[in-house]
Amino acid sequence: MDPDAVSKAFVEHYYTLFDANRGALANLYQETSMLTFEGQKIQGSQSIVAKLTSLPFQQCQHSITTVDCQPSGPAGGMLVFVSGNLQLAGEQHALKFSQGFRCDSFADLLLNRRAIGGCGDLIVVAFLLVL
Repeated sequence: MDPDAVSKAFVEHYYTLFDANRGALANLYQETSMLTFEGQKIQGSQSIVAKLTSLPFQQCQHSITTVDCQPSGPAGGMLVFVSGNLQLAGEQHALKFSQGFRCDSFADLLLNRRAIGGCGDLIVVAFLLVL
């Protein structure tokens, strides 16, 4: 399977869940997964979801501009870099965002049955940039 197609499917699935039901993102993380958000390191599926659901906005819509991926490491891992716009409910202007995902095994990305694009160990680095 084409790595670009897999990464795009993962990104579509991730942000669809984020926008509709952030709690459902728990299935994409494991206890060894880590989220780095504005300098804060958060480890474990439940802790990551708690952080994401505590963000100061309830409704949002991601609009993806770019999805770039590249192989990472000898075990078939993959780095996925995403950029786009984040429209918050009630706000006139969208925010720019970028986010990076590291999947330790490309096979995990293809074979994880919990959700399309599940990554096994998923490491996420996220930050928002205001226009």
